[in-house]
Amino acid sequence: MKKIITLILLFVCTISFGQDFERKAERVKALRVAFISNKLDLTSQEAEKFWPIFNKFSDNQLDLHKQKRQLMLKLKPENTAGMSDASTLKLLNESENIDADLEDKKRQFVKDLQGVISPQKILLLKKAEEDFKSTLLKQFKNKRNRKNND
Repeated sequence: MKKIITLILLFVCTISFGQDFERKAERVKALRVAFISNKLDLTSQEAEKFWPIFNKFSDNQLDLHKQKRQLMLKLKPENTAGMSDASTLKLLNESENIDADLEDKKRQFVKDLQGVISPQKILLLKKAEEDFKSTLLKQFKNKRNRKNND
């Protein structure tokens, strides 16, 4: 009986952790949208065309980063110790292909935006994304420092 209760409790905790992670991810996404909207000061016509392009690019970028993370786990020294040179080279080539694909997607994203927003706003977007990442990192570090000090 104790085992069943323990398994149920573990299952419930796992589900709640997953939901918590999803809520945080959605919150970050909403903050990012608000931050970028504020920085770019898009007109309603621009926003109507901009956000579908931006969301598609963001989803593609996220998928490629996930692929890259999974690949990097395979390339850790403890995972490649018994691997043949050919297999390791194949993984390295996959990594390079993901990097190239990501760069291609970035170039295409800028081209897609050129008919939607001005070049100045495209530059502002790049700066806004960097600023958002920096702000998010600072908040995360501050939160972690407060948690460690408590």
